[in-house]
Amino acid sequence: MTLKIESYDIVFAGWGASACILLIQMEKKDLLKGKRVLLIDPDEKKENDKTFCFWATDHDDIYHDYSKIVSANWSNIQINNSTPESIRPLQYFHINSLDLYNYAKQISSKHNIRLVKDYVLHVEEKETFYLETKNTTYKSKYIFDSRTPKIKMPNPGRYYIYQSFYGLKIELIEQFFDDDVCTLMDFRISQNGATQFVYILPYSKNKALVEITRFGKKIIEINEAKKLLNKYITDNFGPFNIMEKERGLIPMDPILPKQSKRETWTFIGTRAGNVKPSTGYAFKNMYNQSVEICNSDSFKPKTQLRKRRFHFYDQLLLIILTLWPDKGKFIFERLFKVKSAGFVLNFLDEKSKPIQEFKMFFKLQIGVFLKATLYWISWRLKKYLIYFLMIFSILIPSKSVESDDLRISIFQTAILVIGLLVIGIPHGALDHFTNAIDKGKKITFKFVSRYMILMVPVFFLWIWSPSFALISFLIYSAWHFGQTDVEQWGIKSKIVGFLWGLILLTYLFVTHLKELNLILSALDVPLVSFFPEIEFLSFLILAGALSFAVFYRKLDWTLIIVFLFLSQFTNLIFAFGLYFIFHHSRLGWLHLKSKLQVSHIKMYLKALPFNIGAVVLFFVFFSNVDLSLKENIAYFFIFLSCVSFPHVLCMDVFYRKSA
Repeated sequence: MTLKIESYDIVFAGWGASACILLIQMEKKDLLKGKRVLLIDPDEKKENDKTFCFWATDHDDIYHDYSKIVSANWSNIQINNSTPESIRPLQYFHINSLDLYNYAKQISSKHNIRLVKDYVLHVEEKETFYLETKNTTYKSKYIFDSRTPKIKMPNPGRYYIYQSFYGLKIELIEQFFDDDVCTLMDFRISQNGATQFVYILPYSKNKALVEITRFGKKIIEINEAKKLLNKYITDNFGPFNIMEKERGLIPMDPILPKQSKRETWTFIGTRAGNVKPSTGYAFKNMYNQSVEICNSDSFKPKTQLRKRRFHFYDQLLLIILTLWPDKGKFIFERLFKVKSAGFVLNFLDEKSKPIQEFKMFFKLQIGVFLKATLYWISWRLKKYLIYFLMIFSILIPSKSVESDDLRISIFQTAILVIGLLVIGIPHGALDHFTNAIDKGKKITFKFVSRYMILMVPVFFLWIWSPSFALISFLIYSAWHFGQTDVEQWGIKSKIVGFLWGLILLTYLFVTHLKELNLILSALDVPLVSFFPEIEFLSFLILAGALSFAVFYRKLDWTLIIVFLFLSQFTNLIFAFGLYFIFHHSRLGWLHLKSKLQVSHIKMYLKALPFNIGAVVLFFVFFSNVDLSLKENIAYFFIFLSCVSFPHVLCMDVFYRKSA
C-alpha cells in the first residue's frame, strides 16, 4: 500500500514540554507566520501528567514569557525540617503541564497548526525529510525531534542510574503548610540502599504536592512509595485526602545523547540532553535551547548550552550515587549547610564561578569527591586503553626495519593473525547488513554474486594498468579509513576524513620506503626514489594531522598520531596491521553493532558465513604454495584490493544512511 504524502514547513516529532516551549518561543519571535506546521504525538495532552519547576527573578525573560501560566511560586526553601531560607531575588516557580499544553494549543489554533495523534515510525532523509507514520508520510524541511528515547537498563559497569518518583497531590484536614516555603529535599525517610528524599510544593495552607524521589539503579515500586508517603504525610501533617497522583522516571546518564548531524533536524527535550543528569531539572534548559533555536537563521543552536566543567561535576555525583548511594543524603544535606540556597540554585543554573565551586567542594566531603575523580579518570581513559596497547606493541623490539624484506617476527605475526581472525575479517563479514547490495540482510546467491561482480573490474584494472589500479586502491582505502574515523569522532566534513586517510597512508609509506619499493617492485609499479627532503615532508604530514586533532579536540585522534609517529620504528606490515585491525576494524565493528543493536556473540554468528567464505577465498587465491615472496606480495595486494572495493561501497552506504 502506498502511503499518502503531505508536505509541511516544520514538523514536531513528539509534543511534550520541549515542543510546547519551542512553539511558544516561535510565536514570540513571529516565526510561525505563513508556515505550515505539524505536531505529531500519540497523546492528545488532555491530562495534567507532569509538574514543571524553574527559578528566576521577576526581571528574567523566562518569567515574563510564562508568568500567565505560573500556578504557584515560593520565596523560601527548606531542607529537612531546618529553618526556611529566603532565595530572594529568585523565586521558585511551578507550572502545571496541562496549562503548558493548553497554552501551546492556543498558539496552534491561532496559526492553524495541525495536531496529529500518531507515532513517528521512521525518519528518512532524501532531498528533504520524510516522517513515516502508520497511514501517512509527512514531508518537511525542518524537524524538531523530542520523541522519548528508549529507557536503557543500567549497565552494572556504568555510572547510570534512574531518578524515579511517585507523588500525591493532597488536601489536609487541617492547615499545616506554609505556602511560601517549598521543601526541596527532606531526607527523614528510609534510604533503602539508594538516595531518597521527599519533595513538597505547597499550593495553599492545606494543599500540596508531596513526592518521594529515589536516585538509584533500582526504580522505586509504587507500593513501596505509597507506604513511605502515607507514613511521612501522616506523621508530619496528619490525615489527608488524595486529589491526584503523579509518577515519573528520568534517566540520570553521565553521557550526553548524540545529536543529529543534520542542520535542519534538531533534537529537543530529553533527546537533546536538556535534562540535567544530576538533578532531573529540564525546564530552563529547554527554554534556553528554544531561545538559541529561534535566534538562529537555520533553526539550529550555534553554541554548546552545557558547560564542560558542570557536566564533569554531574558525572562525579553520578559516580558517587552509583558506587556509594549512602553518601548522597549527607552530601546534599551538607551542601545546603555550607552554602546558601541561592548559591546552590545559581550553581545548578551553571552560573557560578570556578573559584566559588572550588570553595564549595572543599567544604563538602572532599575525600569522596577525590575518590570519585579517580574513578572518573579510569572510566574516561578506559576507551583509550586500546591505543596505549597499540603504542606498547609497536615499541616491543622486533625485526630491524633496516631489513630489505617484509618478514616480521613470530610475535608480530601471532598478534596480526589473532587480530585478523577475531576482528579484522569479521568486521568486513557483515556487509550484507548494510543494505547496500541487497535489501534482504541475508547472504543469498544474489548477494554473493553481486558482491563478486563488484570485485571483477578491480581485478581487470590490475591486469590493464597496475599503476592505475594501485592509485585507485589507495584512494578508496584513504576514503574508507578516513570515513570510519571521522564517523567515530563526530566530524561532519568528508573532506577532513579523506585528507586524514591520505595522511595516514602517505606517512606510513614515506617512513618505510624500502619496504614500499619491495611491494611496488612485486606489483610491477615504478619505484619511489629517496630524496633528502623526505624526512621533512613526513614531519609536515604528521604536523598537519596533529593540527586537525587539536582543532577538533580529539584525544583518541592524538593518540593515533602518536602511534603513527612511532610506526617508523617497526616494519610496515606490522604497523599497518595494528592500525587496520585494532583501530579501523574495531571501530567498524562497533558502528555496525550500534546500528544492529545486538550482542558481540550474535554479531559473530551473523558474520560467520561470510567470514568463512572470506577465509576460504583467501586460501583458494593462494593455493599455489610454490609462489615466490615477490609473487605472493603481488597476489596479496590484488586480492586485498578486490575484496576491499565492495566492502568500501557497502560501508559508505551504511554511514550515509546512519548520518
